[in-house]
Amino acid sequence: MPRVRIAANEVQLDAVAWQSLRKHTQGILGEFRPLGAKQVNLRLNESEKESKLPVFIDWIALPSVSAKIANRSAEADIGKYRLGETTPSIVYNEGVAQAGKKIIERDWTCKQLLKEKRVESKLAVQKAGLMYQKFIGIIAGEKPSWRCVGLLTVSFEKKPKKVDLNEVENKMKKLASWPESPKSDPVKSEFVNYLEEVFILGGPFVKRAMNDTRKRS
Repeated sequence: MPRVRIAANEVQLDAVAWQSLRKHTQGILGEFRPLGAKQVNLRLNESEKESKLPVFIDWIALPSVSAKIANRSAEADIGKYRLGETTPSIVYNEGVAQAGKKIIERDWTCKQLLKEKRVESKLAVQKAGLMYQKFIGIIAGEKPSWRCVGLLTVSFEKKPKKVDLNEVENKMKKLASWPESPKSDPVKSEFVNYLEEVFILGGPFVKRAMNDTRKRS
């Protein structure tokens, strides 16, 4: 089966491919739900482009959350409705740039931070009551050409307790195939292997500390 090209407003997934994608995103939400997560979404970079060009791939939430914002969309399934959407994003740029280094967070109860969201996104966040989010850059590819191919978002009503937040971050790092240390190689997750099998990926290349060390030696 040919892999799916990711382009602005042109992501073509047949019924089988969509069901497979949704199985993975539902699984991710289920994994984080015991830690307080209410929603997850996935953005991938445009295929074979090194520039940061986010394309919406899926958005899934608990039924109680989906019901709160369903009236903003003519499509009952918000993930399907937003498939292929290209919305400029400060946090996408930040998360991709920090792949393998730092998980980005946003507490949207801060009015100053909320200003960076576009109007439609602000309304969605407020209606859903998802005021705290974690964002992680997803690493894929092969050594030495690792690249950050997109961004995974996990959303909560409020910031989890520290013990839960630590577990959230550890799970996110494994899903996103982050290296276990700055000088080690990424460890591919089943989720990243799936993305590589289904999509033609893109995104900026990730500079590895170990490669830099070898070049100097």
